[in-house]
Amino acid sequence: MWSWLQRRPLLAYLAYRTLALTWAFAPFQVYYLQRRGLSVADVFDLNVVFCVAAVAFEVPTGMAADRYGRRVAMSAGGFVMSLACAFFVFGHSFSTFAAANVLCALSMSLSSGADSAYLYDHLAAQRMVSHYPRWEGWSTAAKGVGNLVAVLLGALAYQYVHPAAVFVLTAVTTAVAGVVALTLPERTTMHEGHVADHLQRAFHTLRNDGRLSSIVAFGAVAFVLLRLSLFADQPHLEAHLHGNWLQHTVLTMGLLAATKEVSTALVASSAGSIFANVRSRTLAVFLGVGLTGAYMLMGEAHGTLCTVLMVLLASAFGVFSPLMRALMNRLIEGPRDRATLLSIEGMGRRLLFAAMSPLFGRAVEASSLHAAFAGTAWVAGIAFTLLGAAAWLAFRSPSASLASPAPRSSRSAVASLAG
Repeated sequence: MWSWLQRRPLLAYLAYRTLALTWAFAPFQVYYLQRRGLSVADVFDLNVVFCVAAVAFEVPTGMAADRYGRRVAMSAGGFVMSLACAFFVFGHSFSTFAAANVLCALSMSLSSGADSAYLYDHLAAQRMVSHYPRWEGWSTAAKGVGNLVAVLLGALAYQYVHPAAVFVLTAVTTAVAGVVALTLPERTTMHEGHVADHLQRAFHTLRNDGRLSSIVAFGAVAFVLLRLSLFADQPHLEAHLHGNWLQHTVLTMGLLAATKEVSTALVASSAGSIFANVRSRTLAVFLGVGLTGAYMLMGEAHGTLCTVLMVLLASAFGVFSPLMRALMNRLIEGPRDRATLLSIEGMGRRLLFAAMSPLFGRAVEASSLHAAFAGTAWVAGIAFTLLGAAAWLAFRSPSASLASPAPRSSRSAVASLAG
């Protein structure tokens, strides 16, 4: 099996993406933590711990991937997640669960950026960079399929085996992902300058490239809207379930999570075709308007509508993730600091999420779901409007630090991404 995977690096990469972020516990984490004595506000505070840790880890792990190899970072991410699950299983206090979230953030940061950078550089070395949007979409779809299986098994394990079983399932899956990552072939990395040089070059690029800066800012706002809604799934469901359904909330949550993963995977698998036929600026506009509109409607006392909106938000992530990675990779010049710049983009997302998560959680507790969602929608609408104006100006005035022109064979495939 090892040699078979080594001869098929792209299939090994898809296998890694299928397994690496299959956090089977994710849809049931709120229930589990409440069983261990935490309140809803505590759960949102743990989100802050996770995000602050992710912000702290994003750039160092990206630089490590640039200097020591993408597959090393990707493999370490899987094993660190297994360790985090042990803290969840044996923890009974906020501090222990906070430590678990720190490890989760480290695991995600080790993979985030490194996996996309590995795929782009591997395809570039094979003169297949024109196929990058398609492979990025397929890898996001593979992640969705992995999560689909994980949440279905997790729901059964939580309900009929033991609540902690979802963490054991996650630990085994991510450890296997760590092993798979080690089969990936990779060229020897170049250690250019000190670690601080990577960071200095990356921030210099962002300061002087308005296109990259506008993409990073847009991604941060959109990511917050996509992720905040996940933690409202439980109160939404409990507000709309009745009778026997209410007695099986965990299973219902698992079915909803599975449906969302299917929708994400279906949309992501079509990302290559979507990018080939729809301009990126059009996708960005529709994504911003759609997210804002969904938040305006969320929280209303209409069970069917809320469920449909939850699934649509998950579908939007199937477009969002490949779009952001394709746009970032297209504008980054050369492989030297690619993972570092992608990590900075991830850092921006987490930093904004860390600021918004406790505000959103306390708004839900102090007021209502509808008021919290509506207020967030107004803030997001204003932010998207300002970012749209800034992006329009940036893309009309190309920066001198933009990437060198793509090879002739790949220009047609990426032209719509840069436009």
